[in-house]
Amino acid sequence: MKKSLLAIFLMLFSISLLTTSCKDEEKFEKEQEIKISQHRDSVFAFLKNNWKFSLPKPSNELKPLLDDWKAWQEFKQELSLKPVTTIGAFQKKADVLTQKLSSLSYQKMPEEINLPDVKARITLLQTSLNNLHLFIIQEPIEIDRLDNDLKQVNNSIKLLFDQMEENLIKNRVPKEIGEEEMLEAISTERRANPTTTN
Repeated sequence: MKKSLLAIFLMLFSISLLTTSCKDEEKFEKEQEIKISQHRDSVFAFLKNNWKFSLPKPSNELKPLLDDWKAWQEFKQELSLKPVTTIGAFQKKADVLTQKLSSLSYQKMPEEINLPDVKARITLLQTSLNNLHLFIIQEPIEIDRLDNDLKQVNNSIKLLFDQMEENLIKNRVPKEIGEEEMLEAISTERRANPTTTN
């Protein structure tokens, strides 16, 4: 009798212990879900308030070039559209922006700005957008990192515009007498002997 009472007591104690631990585990899971939900809400609020890309106003000389550049117009249009529904919409927008910008490199650019330094600035902007896309799809999303990436994208856009403007200014500077022949000779020498550094 004592053994069966002891067995019943141990069984009841074990059941109550398991029930208590399950309740604690459920409580912990609910707390974690609430924390995750609050974090996602704060990330969404941050994105909604800070997803702003500013394109500098182009000069009168640059504006017609950009207006005729179809790939740039598509990228500019995509940049101006802001997602509003969910974090997933912002993630998709980052992906689309990355794809649109990568198409700039493969489509014909205006002759006046189709230069290596402008292409380098486009690559810098591509890297900034890739970073934004990378860190917006990671879980958990770090707000500080997103803030840094959004600022970097805006800075890269500004640098791209500055470089295009600088190239147009350089094109306006008249060449000195004999400069064209000297540049052609250097260019010819480089093409004839590509292994030497000139």
